[in-house]
Order: sequence, then structure tokens, then C-alpha cells
Amino acid sequence: MKTMQMRRGISASFCFAIWMLAGMALANSAGPLDALTAAPGEGNCTQCHSSFTLNSGSGSLTITGIPQNYVPATSYVVTISLADPQASRWGFEFTILDDLGNSVGTLTPDDGNTQVTVGGAFNRTYAKHTSVGTQFGQPNGNSWDVNWTSPAEGTGNVTLYVAGNAANANFSTTGDFIYTNNFAMAEDVASAVPGAGPLASLHPAFPNPFNPRTQLSFTLAQSQSVSLGVYDVQGRLITTVYRGDLPAGTHSYTWRGQDQHGRPQPSGLYFGRLMNSAGQDLHRPIKMTLTK
Repeated sequence: MKTMQMRRGISASFCFAIWMLAGMALANSAGPLDALTAAPGEGNCTQCHSSFTLNSGSGSLTITGIPQNYVPATSYVVTISLADPQASRWGFEFTILDDLGNSVGTLTPDDGNTQVTVGGAFNRTYAKHTSVGTQFGQPNGNSWDVNWTSPAEGTGNVTLYVAGNAANANFSTTGDFIYTNNFAMAEDVASAVPGAGPLASLHPAFPNPFNPRTQLSFTLAQSQSVSLGVYDVQGRLITTVYRGDLPAGTHSYTWRGQDQHGRPQPSGLYFGRLMNSAGQDLHRPIKMTLTK
């Protein structure tokens, strides 16, 4: 009798341990632990999702919406895009640090798909997905928007460090691909001149969603050389809608849902990007949805 009771006790304890571990794994769908962005002094998500080595998948993790030269005390919408043909659930975490490793600026969620936490060994600020933001069952890729207000003048260089989890939605930590990336920004000292405004504004596409064409328009504060391109969720250039010199003012161009060879593109999410001759974004990218 005592032996049977001991076996039952061991079995119950074992089941409870498994339940706890499963609960911990599922809990991360509501947001990863802090300090897993591969920033200085941090680890990354392969500590738990260890089936594959870091950045070994066939997918991509891209950062758009922020310039290489940020304007102090200015709001930007950071877009994190994660893609992988083998995944169907998605997660991310990023932090923005100065050269001393301190969090800089202010991060705020853009919608219910994202959240902001403070923690980890260095008490840094992190943007990450929520449970609904994992988009369970969605194939190919996902993207998230987070608002970042850049730090005050004099902060200097900053870097965004991000990790992404392209998961297979099997409710465990196995079979998932982990990606990391970073994006360095320098403070735009020239922009501190009183009265200086944005050099360009990229307007929302219209119509959106669309089929088969949509209008892309932007306004330049001064004459300059620009390129207007369409990119997929993996950050690949689909087509260049316009490239060349333009005077100040508003300009409009049509994208007909085709790549640069005239081939129709499938339904899905695309990004319009307006860049200068150095390949720097002049405005945060805009989202466009092609439906068929």
C-alpha cells in the first residue's frame, strides 16, 4: 500500500512538473522574458527554443520606419517584420540603447498586438508581442508596429537590438527558428536647427486594401533625389515605382500590383518606402494590402 501511494505521489509530482513546464512555455506566447534581444550583456531566445542555431532558418527579420540619422525628441513608428516559410506563429522583442547600454527614448504600443515592459538585469525597456499579436496559424510572416519617441538632443548614437521567433505553433519550444538583427542610428545634429521640419512625408496609399492598383503619393519639402519602392514582408524589393530627382511639392505614382518584370503579385501585405539617394528612409514605411 505504501509503495503504491509513493508511486502515485511520484506520478502526481511528475505530472505537476510537466504541467508547470508546459505552462511556462505557453506563457511566453503572451510575451517573451525580458533581456533576450542579443543586445550587449543579453542572451537570445535560443536559450529555450534550442532546436536550431541562431539565424539558421531560411527566413528574415527586418527593421523599418526609423532613419539612420534620427531627429531628437521626434516620434517614429518602428516596424518589425518577421518572415519564414516554415512558421505559423510569430513573436519578437526589441530594445533601443545608447553607447553605454542604457535604454533611450520612449516606447509605447501601437495597438493590442504589442506591449512594453521594463526589466532584466539592466532594467531596460522592451517592446514585444502580446498573445493576440502572435497571429496563431498565420503562414509566411507577420509584422508589428511600435511607437518610439527618440531621446533628447545630445544623446548621440543609439542602436536597436531585436530578436524574432518564427514558431511552428506546436505549443512547445521545439522546432522554432530564432532570428536576431540590429540597426544603428546617429543623432541628426543638423535637425536641431530651430524651425527645421521633416524633409518628406509619405502619405497613406489609396485605395487600401486595393485590387489591382493603388496610388502612392508623397510631399517633399525641398528638391532632392528619391526612390519610391514596394517591398514584401521579408524586406525584399518588389519593384521601384519611381527613382530620380524631383522638385519640392507633392508627387503621386501608381503601383499596379506587379513586380519589376510586370508579373502580378499575390494577395498579401506590402510596404511602400520613400528613400533618399543614400538609401535612408525619408518617412516611415506605409502598409498596403493587395486582395484578389
